[in-house]
Amino acid sequence: MFTRIALLLIVLVAVPYYWLFMDPGPTAVPPRPIDIAQLRFLAESMNGPRPVAIEYAAVATDTKPGILLVAGGGLRSEKTAVLGWRLITPGGDTIINSGLTEEQARAAGYDSYHGAVQATIAGWMRSARRIIFTSEDIDHVGGLVRDMPHSSASAKKVLANAEQSAAIRALAPVFAEKLAPPVPALSGPSQYGALAPGIAALRAPGHLPGTQMIYVRLQDGREYLFAGDCAPMRRNVDLQVPRSRFVAEWQGREDRAASLGWIKGLAQLKASEPSLTIVYGHDLGWLQDPVNGPRFPVGAASAMVASPATAAR
Repeated sequence: MFTRIALLLIVLVAVPYYWLFMDPGPTAVPPRPIDIAQLRFLAESMNGPRPVAIEYAAVATDTKPGILLVAGGGLRSEKTAVLGWRLITPGGDTIINSGLTEEQARAAGYDSYHGAVQATIAGWMRSARRIIFTSEDIDHVGGLVRDMPHSSASAKKVLANAEQSAAIRALAPVFAEKLAPPVPALSGPSQYGALAPGIAALRAPGHLPGTQMIYVRLQDGREYLFAGDCAPMRRNVDLQVPRSRFVAEWQGREDRAASLGWIKGLAQLKASEPSLTIVYGHDLGWLQDPVNGPRFPVGAASAMVASPATAAR
């Protein structure tokens, strides 16, 4: 009797655990093709100076069990972050993602929030030429919609696809009329669109309907693909597995099959284009790795506009 009860308890625990945290989902999903030639063509199709350098800012940080963001990825802790990026460009910078507020970060489950770093991103947005997003999730657009009273000025600089634009308008109706119209090339049947000299986007719905990847070619020829939520962690691509079902479907509303297709497409691209750097959406450990990371500098302290009261906690 004791053995039967023990086996029953094991089954009751093991099966849900496997289904929620280990199961990679429909592994037969084919790779989603990523046309790097098209992205390169579009990035070169617009006249003007290309970006010369990239900086990053980690607004909210945490350590999470690897098994959450990488299905079956083990319990070893992974460093994650809400990240914003500055593409430093002569004549006007481009900002990728806007950070978020402390309230939004706590609601999203992040342990540490760095107000001075968010102030850096706010300063970037106010002086930038354009603002773009890898998705409409709150940890990407939250800093824009809560940066009052400067949001209206920043809204005019937004280059978003139709789904992102609709989400931003719903979050911040007070300045919806000031939001720039959606980018036509990214709001119709085409998956690809040019955004600025050296910058193009690929629509990649799955995590959310407005999810996209951003291709960047610097003036010196270095190439980057900001995968955003298509691949939050390096190990998603290395192991070709998506987020756990617990994070993707129980806590979120992700199409895991579509996400896995994009992950497989990124794995193929990584193998065929070794000089292209994939920038993972939330992988702070990879980002800060002095050997295998991209060696992006942290946003300069001189750019911070925060008072001592907003310093990192």
